[in-house]
Amino acid sequence: MSNPCLILEVSDHDQWEPFRGCQRLPPDRRPTVLHPSREVAEEEALRLARTHPGRMFAVMEVVTAARTVAVPTHVTLGGLVFADRQLPRLMQVGDGADEIPF
Repeated sequence: MSNPCLILEVSDHDQWEPFRGCQRLPPDRRPTVLHPSREVAEEEALRLARTHPGRMFAVMEVVTAARTVAVPTHVTLGGLVFADRQLPRLMQVGDGADEIPF
């Protein structure tokens, strides 16, 4: 099974507003639906392409996500954690234990 996906209409992406070395999605082009799988998103992208000839639709699959986790900073000699620190970490999506519940 594949990961959740978004569809973007990217026909005129070269005209999008620059933003910190990237390009900002126009408000009317921002995705509103998170598709449950790549297969579902690809079918929807094909439907959109049939409905809107001349436009291009990109399927973006979620593969990595960032989450803040507690990392122990102080541990007793017995191994008990008595202080931790919140740090951001990247995780792979869809490999079981770290799967994000969308």
